[in-house]
Amino acid sequence: MLQLAQRLAAFFAPMAVFSAFFPIGPAPLPAPKPVVASDLPPAAPGLAHSMLAATPALPAALLPGRQAALSAQQGMIHALDNMPQQLAQLPDRPFWIDGAGPQLRGTLVAQTERLDLYVGVSTFSEQEIASMSGHIEQILRDDEAWFGTRLGHRISLGFFRPSAAEIKGVRGLAYTDAARAEVYFAQGESLDRALVVAAHEIAHHLEEERYGTAVQKRADTILHEGLATWITGRRWLELCGASTWKQRGRQLRDAGIPLRLLTAEDYGANNAYEMWTSFVQYLLLQYGWEKFDQLYSSSSGRAPGSADYEGVLGKPLDQLADDWRAWLDS
Repeated sequence: MLQLAQRLAAFFAPMAVFSAFFPIGPAPLPAPKPVVASDLPPAAPGLAHSMLAATPALPAALLPGRQAALSAQQGMIHALDNMPQQLAQLPDRPFWIDGAGPQLRGTLVAQTERLDLYVGVSTFSEQEIASMSGHIEQILRDDEAWFGTRLGHRISLGFFRPSAAEIKGVRGLAYTDAARAEVYFAQGESLDRALVVAAHEIAHHLEEERYGTAVQKRADTILHEGLATWITGRRWLELCGASTWKQRGRQLRDAGIPLRLLTAEDYGANNAYEMWTSFVQYLLLQYGWEKFDQLYSSSSGRAPGSADYEGVLGKPLDQLADDWRAWLDS
């Protein structure tokens, strides 16, 4: 049995080709403050449907079904101290999925319960990725427990050199309509950071699982990238030296980054992702998962601001942004 790993990385991609990509990894900032329970959103509800279409391990065995979800949730609470007391209840479904994901270039080095892992040239060694296969499967489970949605099909995850990226300078791509994701790091770079990118790309596949391909492909980038980064959670926060996304929003503001959601990418891809994630956390706290899911599904395209904020939440985006900025100081 796999051991539980400790519970808890821009711009948007053309919809016809892939759904999302990951910018250069975030730079660390000052040491984090303690997590405040009121800063954390409510638990994500588990969904029973399936879309057909670095971190040391904790000493707890992963068990099947709801018992596994509960065990994972207890580990997350232990790791984060002030997590909500009720975490997502995942539907009963066996972890192992038969078959194989799509074939990628490079070498297939490991097959976990739901992930096929490939390695190209001039990146991490085949042995490095193969030895981390159980940990990478656990990253998927951590994302699932945090989001309350379980992946219902196999996906292929490839590790390749940066020059192999379809878009220059990106660190990860999620091809959600093709059941694959790719991470781009050179030999000798940080494997820990690469795994944060992998967690983010896996999160996009969970978005597709939860909302469906059509909705996920047209999702407002603020919600699409903000949610995937939120699902990645503490792994990303640790890289930027924050304990919560509320704190990270304050850090960005105090560093002189204008907190403007529609033009966030003008101030750097990482800043945009983190700004959007702080806003997503505010929405989850203020309005809850049912409204957030409705908002995400109301999106009319990848353009930031395309979701029907006023129709779903009763306020236009600019007013919600004002509320979010005020919340950062509350």
